[in-house]
Parts: sequence; C-alpha cells; structure tokens
Amino acid sequence: MIRRGRTALAFGLSVVFSASLQAQAPVAPTRLDTLGTPFPFPAFVDGILAHHPVASQARLVADQARADLRTAWGAFDPTVTATWDQKKFGGTTYYNYFDAELKIPLPVGADVTLAFDRTMGRYFNPDRRTAGAGTFEAGISIPLGQRILTDERRNALQQARAARDAGEADRTAIVNKLLFSAAKDYGVWYESWRRRVIAQEGEALAEFRLQAIRRRVANGESAPIDTIEALLELQRREVTRFEAEASFYLSSLNVTAYLWDEAGRPAPLPADAKPVLLGIDRVGMDSTRLEALLELATRRNPDLLKIQARVKQAEAQRLFTTQALLPLAEAKLSGFGSNESEQAFFDDDRLSNNYKAGLSIKSPLLFLRETGRFSAAGQRLEFQRLERDRLRRDVEFDTRVAIFDLFNLERLRQRQVANVRNASLLRDAEQIRFENGESTLLILNIRERLVLDEAVKLAAVEAKVAGARAALAVATGDRTLLLNRN
Repeated sequence: MIRRGRTALAFGLSVVFSASLQAQAPVAPTRLDTLGTPFPFPAFVDGILAHHPVASQARLVADQARADLRTAWGAFDPTVTATWDQKKFGGTTYYNYFDAELKIPLPVGADVTLAFDRTMGRYFNPDRRTAGAGTFEAGISIPLGQRILTDERRNALQQARAARDAGEADRTAIVNKLLFSAAKDYGVWYESWRRRVIAQEGEALAEFRLQAIRRRVANGESAPIDTIEALLELQRREVTRFEAEASFYLSSLNVTAYLWDEAGRPAPLPADAKPVLLGIDRVGMDSTRLEALLELATRRNPDLLKIQARVKQAEAQRLFTTQALLPLAEAKLSGFGSNESEQAFFDDDRLSNNYKAGLSIKSPLLFLRETGRFSAAGQRLEFQRLERDRLRRDVEFDTRVAIFDLFNLERLRQRQVANVRNASLLRDAEQIRFENGESTLLILNIRERLVLDEAVKLAAVEAKVAGARAALAVATGDRTLLLNRN
C-alpha cells in the first residue's frame, strides 16, 4: 500500500516536473504543503493560555497576592465590641454593666471611637457611673511620635500592595516563559515537518528518476552504471526521510505536551495536524521602533516589575524603621454625653466638664534595636536598588538582541528564498543538459541535492521566527508582539 502511494506520488510529481522543464520554471520543493489539517500558531497559543496548567497556576499566583492585599486592608476594618456583665446576690443587683464600642481606624494612623456605656445596680465601681439612660462617648487617639508617619498596619498595607504588583508581574513572567518555550517547540515542529515534506519530495523525485534511468538504459540511451548512481541516490534520500520522520515524531510529542482540554486533561495532537506560519510569518521589525520597544520593556518587563515591587517593599520597611527612632507617644481625648441632657453633644461648656483625656510616652534610652533595624533596612533597600539597575540593563540588552534577531532573520529569509530559486534554476538547466547528453546523472543529483539543502535551510530560518518573536515578547513583557493578528 505504501509502495503504491509512493508510486502515485512519483507519477504526480513527474507530471509537474515535466511541465516545469518545458516552461523552464523551478520545481517548488513545497508541493506537499497542502496535505494535512493546518494547526496555526495563534490557535496553539490560545489553547495554552486557556487550558494549560501552568497558565492556571500563574493566575492563582496573582489571585493569592490580591487575597493577601485584602488581608492587609483588614487592619483598617472597623470593629464592634459589646460586653455585658451583671452580678446579683441575695436578691440585690450589685452591678449591671453594658458596654458597646465602634472603633474606626483611619488611614493617617489615628483611631476614632464611638461608645455607649450603661451602669446600673447598687454596688458598682464609681468610675463607671453613667447617666440612667446610659452615656455616649466619642473620642480619638492620635500618635505623636512613633507611628505618626507610618505604623504596622500601614506598613503591612504597603508591603501587600507591592506584593500584589509582584504577583501580577510574576503571573506575566510565568505565562510569557511558558509561551517562549512553546514557541520554540512549535518552531522546531515546523522545521521538522518541512524537512519531512522536503525529504518525501526528494525521495519521490529520486524514485521517479531511477525508473526513468532504467528505461534509458533499456533503450541504450544511458550507461548501466547510471542505474547504480540513481539507486544510491534513492537510498540516500530514504535515509534522509527516515531521519526526518523520526525528528517530526519527537517534535510532535513536544508540541502535544502543551495541549490540554477544558476539563484539565491532556489533549492529543490531531494525527494529520500540520504547523503553519500564519500569525508569525512576518519577520521584519521596523528599526524606528527600537526606542519605543526599549521604553516598553522598562515599563512592562515582568522581571523588572518584580524587582521594582521589592524596592517599594524595602522603601516601606525603611520608612517604618525610621519612625521607630522616635519615642512612642499617643494622646487620647473623649467627650461624654447622654440623652437626658438637651445640650448639644459637642457643646464647649458641656465638653469642658465631661471628657476623658490621656497621654502616654514610652522610649528606649539607647535605641540599639531600632538603629540596628534601621541600618539593616537601608542596606536591603540599597541592595534592591542595585539589583533593579542591573536588571534594567539586562532587559535593555535582551530587547536589543531580540530586535536584531528579527531583523537578521528577515534578511536571511529573503536571501534564502533567492537561494532556493537560483538552485532550482540550476537544477532545471542541468536536467535539460542531462536530457541532451551534455551532463551526467551525478552532477544532476548534486544540483538537486543543493535545491533540497537550500529548502531545508529556508525552513530552519522560518522556524526561528517563532522563538525570536517570543524572546521579544518576554523581554518587553508585551505578549501581543508574539503574534500578528491582522
């Protein structure tokens, strides 16, 4: 069955080959590109982003960072507390206390308190006496030394915000690196597929030529030794096809590893799937976009965004340790009122006789722990800033390299297309000379090998486009540079 299919293929190619000789046009080494179902690169990328476990893990990393930020905001959550305490003995109510308080933390470090107290009974603590209907209290506590610039909860919030930014950057970095690996494997798959197509065509042409040589020998038009030459060439190309098929099989397995279905199960690669360059076929990169891409990389490169988030965390910690060098001082002031009085709650005369105030101060004498933490925080900040500067330089270099690769690939592709065309012209001219008895089969085979080799080189250049585009997307952090969705 395989032999019959190969013979049919050789017959079809012979018709094309004869027609090309008559028109003196090159035989295109891509006649088998129409076989198979196209599996374009954009569809491959969309499937990875939607269903690949690593892409899902990346989303979880960002979600966890946002959850940690929500946790940090919890320190500013208003709280309500209520207590009730009663003692009754021998039929006598000694005391009946009821206290309720609403505490509202403010972003500036102060706390606002609204409270209601009611005390009843015969024996109670005198300082807890209230009006019969209860007493309302409104107060505020303000830091005067430590915690006036920042405090534990504001520092934790800044740390969580920076961690959220780092989480988003980490998600982008994970996905981009996954796509970078996938793009390279897709490029290898494309190259191996093209090598297999070229090897199949070369083998079919060699088999057709072997049959033609045998007829020429039988008619006395060629020397019998030409049959050995043609057979050897066929066997050489069979070996090349075996190697190309093995390479294509392995590269297909690598591509299959990226395929998952909506249920999170590994998905197979269709048996007749073939890679196509749709979406990444444009190689060139406008050199005038260099500065714009460099600026984009400094803004969106995920590794650079992560280090910038760590710098923000170090800056927040440095500010926190700086304010720790101040004494801890806090002032509290509250006013009282009840429903039994007709005066306004914030009346000056009323507050002058019904208030509660306090001032607390605490300070170490040598500040040994505080100065040590301050010094360590400064060193960590400087370390992160130096790392950011180094990484920014690396990102600039990576972006320049990726742009140069794309520019160079376009130049190579154009040259290689010309090489394939010129090699085909030489082969066709040699075929005419061979038919006229002016050349040998060996020289004709050498000419045809050159066509096949140049076609393989063209496939290799085209295959590198996906990896080069992915490298630029990773360097800039802009995933849209990976594809041309026009």
